[in-house]
Amino acid sequence: MSFLEDSWKEREETIYRGIFGDLGPGIYTLSNETFDRMNAKAVDPRWLTHGVFKSQPSETRNTWAYVTSGMSNPWETEEPEKFSGLGVEFVMETDEEADWAIGVLQTLMAYNLLLISGQMGNFPPLYYGHRVPLALSTSIKTMMFTHPVNFPENFAIKSGAVNLIQVVGITPSELEAAKETSSDEIRQKIISNAGGLVTNKERESVA
Repeated sequence: MSFLEDSWKEREETIYRGIFGDLGPGIYTLSNETFDRMNAKAVDPRWLTHGVFKSQPSETRNTWAYVTSGMSNPWETEEPEKFSGLGVEFVMETDEEADWAIGVLQTLMAYNLLLISGQMGNFPPLYYGHRVPLALSTSIKTMMFTHPVNFPENFAIKSGAVNLIQVVGITPSELEAAKETSSDEIRQKIISNAGGLVTNKERESVA
C-alpha cells in the first residue's frame, strides 16, 4: 500500500474505531452538488472521496457521533509531517440519530476545502473558536468550532498529527455573547448546562 493509503487506513480502521467504535454502514461522501451550492469555481476530484461517518451510541458514550474523514489525507507528500494533510477533522454529537448532522458536516468540510483552495476570499481555514452561519432551526443558527469533551483533541497517524475539532450549534444570543467574550466562555456554559457539546435543534439558550 502507498503512504497515503496506509495513513488513510490507519485513521479510519484503527484510530476512528478506537475513538468512536462502530462507524456505521459506510462513509457519506461529498458530492458535486454540495460544491455547486457554494458556487465553487473548481472541484478537486480528490475532495469527492472525503465524507462523514455515523457512529451509534456505545457502552462508553450515549450520544450519536458524526465525524469527517479526508481532510487529514496526506495527498501531497510521501513523508511524515507535523500535521497530516490539512491537519483537522470535524466531529458533531447529537442526542438521537440525526442524518441532518451528516449534511452539516459535509457542508462545513466543503466550505473548508474551498477556503484552503482560495475560492472563498482571503479567509483562514476553519479552526477552534471560529463561528459559521448555518441555520438548523429558529433556535440554532450558527456552528461554533471548539475543543471536544468526549473525544481526544488530537490524534496521530503515520503521516502526522490531526486536530479533532468539535462542531456545536449555538443560538443567536450565544453568538452575540461569544463575540463580546469568547467562544470558550460559551462552550463552558453549554457544557455546564447540557453536560456536553451535543447539538440539539431546539436547545434552550444559555446566554
